[in-house]
Amino acid sequence: MTLFEMSPEKYIEKYIYGHKERISRNMAYGSQFANGLEDEEATGDPLLDLMMARIPKFELMDKPLEADLPNGKETIHLLAKPDSAKKDYTAFYEYKTSVRRWTQRMADESGQITFYATTIWLAKKILPQNQDIELVNVPVQYSADGHLFPTGELVRLPTRRTMADLIKMTGRMRHAWAGIKQLCESEVL
Repeated sequence: MTLFEMSPEKYIEKYIYGHKERISRNMAYGSQFANGLEDEEATGDPLLDLMMARIPKFELMDKPLEADLPNGKETIHLLAKPDSAKKDYTAFYEYKTSVRRWTQRMADESGQITFYATTIWLAKKILPQNQDIELVNVPVQYSADGHLFPTGELVRLPTRRTMADLIKMTGRMRHAWAGIKQLCESEVL
């Protein structure tokens, strides 16, 4: 959804024609961290492995959650993968490794977190005020030779969503879906 909103052209390239996105070093490092957590395996990077051991976790790691959003005569099928969630989805974590330090405001405005909270609401009927949500940031920096490494900090940013946030997100989802459908139809024709 976010890729479509940022660039319909890049959305077409990735999801219609299967072109690979360019992956930056920061993205690759974040993927290494996420894969290590999901697979519960050491990455081979001692500092990154130490941070993985320190990060808070729930029972579910990167488990897909599906929900349906009614949209007139059709249904929009949603897929969310919170980084870590309680089995009952009353709480979830989203992890971010980044050179830029995450702030409370960034966590509060994260569309990704709102998307997850909305999908949980649709799938499990858990109201946002009954969800404990936290963005966990692992700040990283570049060494003198250009390699990324964690600073050793763990920044925990609890955040909340309201029913109004979820309703706005369903509008955003519907708008994006309409645009994606139109884009796909125009590409095929």
